Amino acid sequence: MGFEKHGLTPSFRVFTQDALDSIHLASLEVLEKTGIRIHHGERILKMLQDNGCTVDFEKGVVLFPSYVVEEALKKIPKTLVSYGRNPKYDYKLDGRHIYFTTDTETPNTIDLSTGEWRPSTLDDVEKLTRVTDALESYAAGGHLTSALDKPNNVRCLYDYAAALNNTEKPCGWSVYPPELAMQLTDYQLEIATAAAGSEKKLKNRPLGGGGFCTESPLKFEGRYVEITLKLAKLGFPCVVESMPLGGATAPVTLAGSLVITNAEVLSGVCTVQLASPSTSTSVSYLMGNLDMKTGLWGQGPEEGLLCAAAVEIARYYGFRVNVNGFNSSSKMPGAQASYEKAMSTLLPVLAGADIVYGAGSLEGGMAASFEELVLDDEICKAVLKSVQGIEVIDETLAVDVINKVGPSGHFLAEKHTLKHFKDALFFPELTDRHSYDAWKKAGGKSMIKRARERAEEILKEHWPTPLDKDVQKEISEIISRAEKELPKSTL
Repeated sequence: MGFEKHGLTPSFRVFTQDALDSIHLASLEVLEKTGIRIHHGERILKMLQDNGCTVDFEKGVVLFPSYVVEEALKKIPKTLVSYGRNPKYDYKLDGRHIYFTTDTETPNTIDLSTGEWRPSTLDDVEKLTRVTDALESYAAGGHLTSALDKPNNVRCLYDYAAALNNTEKPCGWSVYPPELAMQLTDYQLEIATAAAGSEKKLKNRPLGGGGFCTESPLKFEGRYVEITLKLAKLGFPCVVESMPLGGATAPVTLAGSLVITNAEVLSGVCTVQLASPSTSTSVSYLMGNLDMKTGLWGQGPEEGLLCAAAVEIARYYGFRVNVNGFNSSSKMPGAQASYEKAMSTLLPVLAGADIVYGAGSLEGGMAASFEELVLDDEICKAVLKSVQGIEVIDETLAVDVINKVGPSGHFLAEKHTLKHFKDALFFPELTDRHSYDAWKKAGGKSMIKRARERAEEILKEHWPTPLDKDVQKEISEIISRAEKELPKSTL
């Protein structure tokens, strides 16, 4: 579920203290001189003005004085908890653990039988959630894809209900389209209350949380900020996300991209804390760069560097931080996906991220893959083993054993080997380490084939404890009512 950091963990650092100070001051300068545009946010603008910000209501632009930002940052709790239906899957963001989670809301799924891309369905949401629930590397169940076979105006309700019913791990919700955000949040709260058992139980253990993603460069969708503030007042933890694309919605230089991302995150956190002080708030720096040849998300090696840098910036403020990893431009599982994902995941883990996000998807989150979900689980385990460090004590130095075995001996029969080999070595589940002849005799299966078989095995055998039948019925009735009451979306 998660890896506890300790003093032996090697570290990767991108910045000196002077560089971090420079990024901080540059971010504050952007917020003071250029500010943030908030669309559909009259009440938010008024609240920010009342708290010391300079607001141009005609343009919808707010300037954040540095002292306002810095005072707001002091109000953030240093830990927060994500709750699952089953308390054994709760996890705490406290700066001492690293967790992995999947991507969310990919529009396509790679069919497990044919290997072809197709628009995702509710059945895909349910099955991918079950596979996620079974794989121990993932701390959250989530909804890796989205039910495109359901009406757009209530699709997010189907996604959340399917995730709740198919995992006992924490899982969040989304609300879209934006014109229905507030009404959909009320329905999501009804669903969460039904799953929790009562409003009181939901308040004690919030299933889900609030949050919004900025619209780079330097813009908020006020309707999403409104629902975040509503959930904050109800006691839900909140997240502020920024997802810029260097060269398109952020400067192409990595330092410039970090400045605009950080400015957006700081202003979002400030907005939440001014409206609802001491709300448990985490941040997400989900950064990338435009591929100048294709015009698509680049998914290059600089992403791992950006995310490691973002972890350092977040630590500068004491934030609990989620960054993207598992990045790949590959359209199918294979060599390209594996090397890109390993590179982009290792660096933020070494930097000390709280959460590394994005497992199970391909081509920058455009498609979910059952095989990739299993393969990424193996990458998680290998990365965690790589960063455990090396313990140097008398027992591990093994001088007595070395002297006992002496020249030309071997250590295979030593009790020391039997005692320590399970902790010292990594034992993969998918990676094949047999000889060519043994591999060929066993069927000569590729790693992709082995991953597919593992996913199929999970779907046959793994069934998380579902919601009670009465609760499932209640949630179905909530969604049916929403379909009748909400206007059809134009999207």
